[in-house]
Amino acid sequence: MYAMKPIIFLPEMTHHADKMYEMKNIHGEHGRNDHTRTGIKIVADVTEQVIEFLKNPLPEYALLEARQEKILGQLAELKKQVSTLCDFLKHTNHEKAPVAHTKKQESYVVSDHKSEPITIDLIINANPNKPPYSIIALQKVWNDTSIKLQSYVHSSVIGNVPEIYICDTHPKPNVVNLSLIWKEVEDLELVSGLYNYSLFGEINFLRYLSRILHMHSFESYADPVEATMFDTILDYCHCLQIEKSAKKQQSILQLITSKLGNKEWFGKNKPNIVDIAVWSIVKQTSIQNLPSNLKRCINTCENVFK
Repeated sequence: MYAMKPIIFLPEMTHHADKMYEMKNIHGEHGRNDHTRTGIKIVADVTEQVIEFLKNPLPEYALLEARQEKILGQLAELKKQVSTLCDFLKHTNHEKAPVAHTKKQESYVVSDHKSEPITIDLIINANPNKPPYSIIALQKVWNDTSIKLQSYVHSSVIGNVPEIYICDTHPKPNVVNLSLIWKEVEDLELVSGLYNYSLFGEINFLRYLSRILHMHSFESYADPVEATMFDTILDYCHCLQIEKSAKKQQSILQLITSKLGNKEWFGKNKPNIVDIAVWSIVKQTSIQNLPSNLKRCINTCENVFK
């Protein structure tokens, strides 16, 4: 109806640009010239440094280069040696291994490798009712091995225990430190050297010990047929030890006697672990009715091993 005087006076509106701020145009003539000059300067500096290095190289780089040349020479020599070895192995594979002939014209590989002295520590648990007599026999048969025996009695055993005594004062290259613990166990247990797993049975103990002392393993010197026969007799001995029936025991004894034949030993010229195993198991089981041939062998073992 009528005009009123404004309470607040606002300043006049000024013109604002569409952009908040402006940046230099690097594609402009002035920016491109600066960029080009900077790149040229960098290239010139690097080139000058390279030329200076080529004229006056640092001593460290000379040492590094000499070391690299030495390593390359060693690698080349190693490659030459490996190539020569490969050619030799290829040539050897086509040749036959040397053989030795027995009286029966049976051939088998003979190793002339000289064994290094061996020292081992073993622990066995044995039942007093089944004494491991084989320990005594091993000391008598293995002339290059000394068995250091220490006996202990477990708390599970009440009463006296068998006496197994070994007297050996002569130094020998191979040493078996054997700890014998008399304990109420079902069968002999070898509890050392097998990654905390027990090995059961006197026969398996003999097998394990002979294979550690590989010079006494029949697998290393006997031909395959004879080695298989020895292994079979050891299996018979294990069965004889655990068999309770007298009739079946006699059957097993007949099988063992058939392998013996008319020989004095199961081994060729001297007793081996097979003779030791048969003698020890028969002695433990106290079997009386032995076949005549086997009885003669057991009596001979008794005289040699006692």
